[in-house]
Amino acid sequence: MQKYELENYQKQLPSSSSMSPAVSFVKVNGTSFEQNGKPLFLIGANYWQAMNLGMAVGGNRTRVLADLEKLKEYGVNNIRVMAASEGPPGEPYRMYPALMNSPGEYDENVFEGLDWFLDQLEKYGMTATMTLSNYWHWSGGFVQYVNWAEDGKTPIPYPQGPDFDALEKYAARFYSDPAVEPRCQEIYRNLVRTVVTRRNTVNRKLYRDDPVILAWELANEPQVIEGSNAHSIIYKWIDSSAAFIKSLDPNHLVSTGAEGKNGKEWFLTMHTSENIDFASAHVWVENWGYYNSSDPSVKNFERAKQFMLNFLQNASNWSTHILKKPVYLAEYGMARDGWTKISKYDPAAPVTNKNKYYEALTDKVFELGKEKAFSGQAFWAYSGIARPSDPAPQWLGDPPHEPPGWYGVYDSDKETLEIIGKHARRVEQLLK
Repeated sequence: MQKYELENYQKQLPSSSSMSPAVSFVKVNGTSFEQNGKPLFLIGANYWQAMNLGMAVGGNRTRVLADLEKLKEYGVNNIRVMAASEGPPGEPYRMYPALMNSPGEYDENVFEGLDWFLDQLEKYGMTATMTLSNYWHWSGGFVQYVNWAEDGKTPIPYPQGPDFDALEKYAARFYSDPAVEPRCQEIYRNLVRTVVTRRNTVNRKLYRDDPVILAWELANEPQVIEGSNAHSIIYKWIDSSAAFIKSLDPNHLVSTGAEGKNGKEWFLTMHTSENIDFASAHVWVENWGYYNSSDPSVKNFERAKQFMLNFLQNASNWSTHILKKPVYLAEYGMARDGWTKISKYDPAAPVTNKNKYYEALTDKVFELGKEKAFSGQAFWAYSGIARPSDPAPQWLGDPPHEPPGWYGVYDSDKETLEIIGKHARRVEQLLK
């Protein structure tokens, strides 16, 4: 990206005086968020690729600004991003370049991309949810930590087809295998310390002092593990990791990044620590087998919708009435219609069911939000002005191991975006 292209685009943006005012630290008040002493409801979007797109060399800052401008137009106020990625070049299905190429070795170009992105969010009055690792392999994550702890002697079992069983067991060794767990945690905590205490090279703020950051997530979708002491193992890791972050940064909220898909007991185990400020939930009807995007039947859609509604109600009940904490639905999505002659991965494919699903989901979140029993939702993921035919489709919105275009929302998906916008406007009226 040429410097003049970025400057040219920036001239089209509103002046700083007409943009949203600087944010203050988000706090928890009972089962809700608040900011500047006022209730805050999160209207979110996943834009996990932000730090790579924000790079001065190899990124696309013009795209980022266009994407943020569109998200602001539709009321989005929170962006969930990967704030870490791990692993050497050459590994398949990865975010590359990674933030940490080997233990303690950081790519400053990637770090400065994150710096720049956070500085842009302040101008838009947005906050960031910062995810510090990943159970899944597509950003390196836990599998890379295990691999490093064994000096690369055990190959990472990349899945062939839909079977992720071996990969999940490998990743779970990060906190369950005494042979590698101490070294994994040492590397992880060193990365966490480096990120949380970093000084932004653009605005000179320490991350831990920057109210643009809403929260730290321990990891993306840390999974449960089998065994008689599984609950105590995952609880210990969550509690100690969150406490470690709070020892470095008393200003920001901390959550787990968990899906919440394994029932009540696991949901409570993963969020009961006093060092976890709010509950996290993700709902994926197709990935979990409750929806077939190639089936146009009413029955197929209604099954997905009902599962989602029940899931949200459960997450709300467990968070509000048992944990007494806010809950944020940090991921949800649906594919484009897959029963037409157009591939569901094509931006031209219809979004009939996707729009109905988004509408039903935001209606439910709003209904619960009125009772202070839900605190927001973030769709997965914003593709913005990008398209699958672009030279770098790995930054489209779907992670590198998934087909480009599966769940992304484009800037041209005006009806889908308007559902988010309508939801944002009624939330705004509610909070007045």
